[in-house]
This record gives sequence, structure tokens and C-alpha cells, in this order.
Amino acid sequence: MLLSTALPGCARTIEVPVDKPVPVAVSIRDTPPADLRRCAERPRGLPEDDKLTAQIPDPVRAAIIRIARAFASNASQLDRLVNWNTPGACPAQDPSAK
Repeated sequence: MLLSTALPGCARTIEVPVDKPVPVAVSIRDTPPADLRRCAERPRGLPEDDKLTAQIPDPVRAAIIRIARAFASNASQLDRLVNWNTPGACPAQDPSAK
């Protein structure tokens, strides 16, 4: 027993479980290029007229919705990245505007 306390190779290591992940801060040395620090441009959507919606076939309408959701997700991701590098650079988008 005396040897196990004197020699570090013989000592036991005890690992304590952590309830949640511990954040690690990493310093960034390089600033992203200017084209990656621009807020996403969001174009106007289709006109919201019930008469015109009925003219779009269901498969085409579903494809438009999928494309719009993917675009919104990518634009949101870009804005979060820009705001992470330059806080407050991109305005917060209204989540109810989906």
C-alpha cells in the first residue's frame, strides 16, 4: 500500500461523471472573408392570394415549400454565424414569419 501512494504509475485514477458537457473556449485567430460575414438576403415570397394558390399543382406547391424551408434554414444558419463573429450585425428574424 505504501508503494501505491509513492509511485504515480501504481495509483488509481478516479473519474467523476459530469451532468452536462463543459463548454470549451477556443480563440479564433483568423477573421472569415468578407463574403462570409454578410447577412443573408431574403427575397419576397409568392403573393398570398387564395385565387393564385389554387392554380399551383400540389406536387409543385410541395416542392416550393421544401425549397423555401431549406433556404430559410440556410439563411438562418448564415445569420447566426455572422452574429457569432460580429454580434448584432444581422437583425433577428421573426420566428412567426415562417
